[in-house]
Amino acid sequence: MYQFKDTDRIFIYTGPEGAGRRTVADRAGETFSMKKVVAYTTRTRRPNETEGVDYFYLNPAQFKRAELNNEFVETIFSTTNLYGIKGADIEEHLSTHGAVYLIMNREGAEILKGIYGDKVVRIFVYSDVDTVKKRQVEKGLSEESIARNIVKYNEDMAYMPLCEHAFENYDLSHTLFSLTKILEGYLKRDLLDLD
Repeated sequence: MYQFKDTDRIFIYTGPEGAGRRTVADRAGETFSMKKVVAYTTRTRRPNETEGVDYFYLNPAQFKRAELNNEFVETIFSTTNLYGIKGADIEEHLSTHGAVYLIMNREGAEILKGIYGDKVVRIFVYSDVDTVKKRQVEKGLSEESIARNIVKYNEDMAYMPLCEHAFENYDLSHTLFSLTKILEGYLKRDLLDLD
């Protein structure tokens, strides 16, 4: 089993669908050379998604087999699909990089916080409901998916006070600048002159 170092960090980006959490997380990950832990799902791949980058796509039987083998540290059922994170993926990336990031909904973030405790830093990314809806339309989500996400918007926003950090995301460069200062405090990579 992996022995955590004091400096190991698991950054979890969460917030409403369409707030830009994936874009913010991936850009910050690139800046700090962090490895993304990619989730597994039974959801059908969307046209703009890439296997192994957005998700690993499994059929229900493959997912169930991995679940029975205790490969997942976290699984959730959302709408009609299963999602899971493999503990081995987290540990492998931590052992080589010392910090990893994930993009999750509030349920997954809470599960990993419960498992890994202080190693987990939750970063809440949000925008107002109209901006979120507009981004989901631009992303090409179905009207049904958008409606479902908008219904969950207030639930998602209620998780913000429980997260260690929150960033309103309207201007990506401004969000990333503020986030980089926070991440530098954890990672001590000397990427910024903070004076």
